[in-house]
Amino acid sequence: MPAKTKKIILLAIAAVALAASVIGYKMYNKKHFSVESAAPAAEISAADLHQIFVTDSSLAKNKFIGDETNKKVTKVNGEIAAVKTDQQGNTVILLKTNTDGAFINCTMEEKIQNINAGSIIAVKGICTGYNFDAEMGIPGDVVLIRGFITK
Repeated sequence: MPAKTKKIILLAIAAVALAASVIGYKMYNKKHFSVESAAPAAEISAADLHQIFVTDSSLAKNKFIGDETNKKVTKVNGEIAAVKTDQQGNTVILLKTNTDGAFINCTMEEKIQNINAGSIIAVKGICTGYNFDAEMGIPGDVVLIRGFITK
């Protein structure tokens, strides 16, 4: 192989390595998306949010669910049905809807204390979708992650 060909190959490898290093550095230092400080794209009651997912899932997905580059923060107002802890130790707040057995399932970003069932709160978080099992007739929950209680 001629020396000129070797030089071109080495320069190409160096250019690829440099590009990969720059991309890796930028991704590592990318600013973290803060749900707590983000302005909500939508504000809605728990009952209305659940009803939209049940009746028109396409509209609900377009309005409330973003993607990796466009995270949509939703603020949900409602009455607490229960406060639980999941397997990872996260606090999960279930907000009541108009359907028996269906909730807005809010996984909180931080430990929550001094909240009880029956309290009216507002939770800001990222909506990830609607979970249901039509075959078993189980009503579904709308899932909200990275939640924060707002004032």
